[in-house]
Amino acid sequence: MTSQASRFRSRLRAAGLSESAISAAWPEWWSDAIDASASAQAELRFSVARKLGLDPTSLLDNDETPRFIWDDSAKYKNFSGDAARERPAITSFGVSVARLLVRATPAAQEMGGLEASRLRAAILANQPFIRLLDLLALVWGLGIPTIHLRVYPLRAKRMCAMAMRVGSRAAILLARDAQYPPWAIFHIAHEIGHIALGHVPADSGLVDMEDLSEQTTPKDDEEVAADTFALELLTGAPDFTVQKRGQGRSARELAVQCSERGPSVAVEPGTLALCYGHATGEWATVQAALPHIYDAPRPVHAAINQVAASHIAWDELAEDDANFLRAVMGVS
Repeated sequence: MTSQASRFRSRLRAAGLSESAISAAWPEWWSDAIDASASAQAELRFSVARKLGLDPTSLLDNDETPRFIWDDSAKYKNFSGDAARERPAITSFGVSVARLLVRATPAAQEMGGLEASRLRAAILANQPFIRLLDLLALVWGLGIPTIHLRVYPLRAKRMCAMAMRVGSRAAILLARDAQYPPWAIFHIAHEIGHIALGHVPADSGLVDMEDLSEQTTPKDDEEVAADTFALELLTGAPDFTVQKRGQGRSARELAVQCSERGPSVAVEPGTLALCYGHATGEWATVQAALPHIYDAPRPVHAAINQVAASHIAWDELAEDDANFLRAVMGVS
């Protein structure tokens, strides 16, 4: 006989949720021995609902389709797919995770009115250019918790990054995997721009679906503004661009030029390589140049979440919620 918990998991999967998201939200206190307990079943449903952004009342009736609380309140940039099925899951998962992060992160300076040039000047007072660790120090210093998702709400990962609003606070959730930091550097700067410029809806989020190198549709005004903010923060010029001279350029040549030129203009060499890719469309060359710019490939998500884990006040969260957040981040 199929257990009630197994049938419940099947309902969650039928709603579009991934097995990894369901497992992350599944409480550690659950045991098959209490499957027949009505109170335990109710507590199980309330626990899962709180973490995944589901309406708990829709989970109590076994014949009802699970409903997401934040149905479709977020802004989506360059979304392609089944909007009615996928957007509510992404939005609700993002809001739920952001709420936990904000709860366990002390409030700091408000983002409103902060300018990219001021943020850049603050970082460059101590560094030759803006590295990933510098940006992470910035966001956590501003009270904007930033993590890299290792668990995704849908079976197919369909987003690049998102900025979430929880009251007056904000959080950044990254999703693009990489072995080198410049992609994450740009995405964090871009999401800071969305937050600082007031693009993120209250108690919801803004979800960027496409990556810089995969852009296939024209950018709207908010995306252009967030890109401009990111460029000014990372390079010092809102209209920063790279001019290609000559016909050919190997990956090694590009790496050498970026490594030599970057520090002289206070731009991180990998970021300068991305600027070259944006100007020329030669993303394959950029990707091949990164191993020559950095000493070794390293999972960027590990660095991001290591910093996050050291800043999160885990004791501010209930054990069940802390376990869920650790699973989402892939940390112990």
